[in-house]
Amino acid sequence: MAGWSALPLRDQRLLEWLFMGDVITAGMAAVMCYGHLRVAQRRLARLAEYGLVRGFWAANSQRPRGRFAYALTKAARLGLEQLIWDGKLETPRRVEAPSPVIHQLATHDVLVAILRAPSSRDAYLAGWAPERAIALGFSGYLRPDALAVIGVGERAVEMFIERDLGTERGAVLAAKARTYSGYRSADEVPMNVGFVVESARRAAALAYRLRHWLTEYELPGHRKAPCWMTTADELAADPFGAIWRAPDGRRLSARDMASFQPPRELPPLGPLCLLSDHGPDALDDRLLTSVGDLGRNVWP
Repeated sequence: MAGWSALPLRDQRLLEWLFMGDVITAGMAAVMCYGHLRVAQRRLARLAEYGLVRGFWAANSQRPRGRFAYALTKAARLGLEQLIWDGKLETPRRVEAPSPVIHQLATHDVLVAILRAPSSRDAYLAGWAPERAIALGFSGYLRPDALAVIGVGERAVEMFIERDLGTERGAVLAAKARTYSGYRSADEVPMNVGFVVESARRAAALAYRLRHWLTEYELPGHRKAPCWMTTADELAADPFGAIWRAPDGRRLSARDMASFQPPRELPPLGPLCLLSDHGPDALDDRLLTSVGDLGRNVWP
């Protein structure tokens, strides 16, 4: 890490994001900071030569073909904690191991789809915090796969993303929904929980489970967190217009969900977001305080 200042800005921003984002593909790096796939592949290969990232093939029984991904080396993670975060943010606390790589990459695919989608003043991505950042911000009480903040004019929609690959039982997902219902924001920011599943059949089965589970185990004194379901294909085709379905049969797009008034205007994120002035702050744990102290909470 002695040559940190000699790295191009785009390499520095990518490494900073990896500190919280954990893994990345060359295609994702191209969208977020390099612009072209071949440029991203060359820069990631060079960072691997420097010993800052390692490339590996990730696969599991559900995704046997796998994907090639990159992550920080152990030495680079320790160096980044000292060189970048000291004096800039509180020293990150340790969190338990993140989700499996295939699961994280599936969640990152949602981010890439939203960044690539045409946006407007009425619907745009204003922030996205990955799993590790959320776990730190909420002290481990809430641990979604990501937190998305969708700008809707002068207001914003907070959505906790749960990416389901069909490997968890419905009861486990329902228990996660109960955890969100047991959380109250100190600022009463409306919460939405979005389950992104693989198929319409899985969405229908999950809706049935949530409808019965949340009714049977409703927590006194707590409002049930609104849960919504959509498929990954629908979301990728139209991230801002995709229809999310609630267990009670309601159907809404993300722009029509319960929203809140942020303390300041939220700039949009799009391709090459890591190179913008506000992009890095909106893509890690700093997002929790920049849009209204979302990280402050009251436990049941």
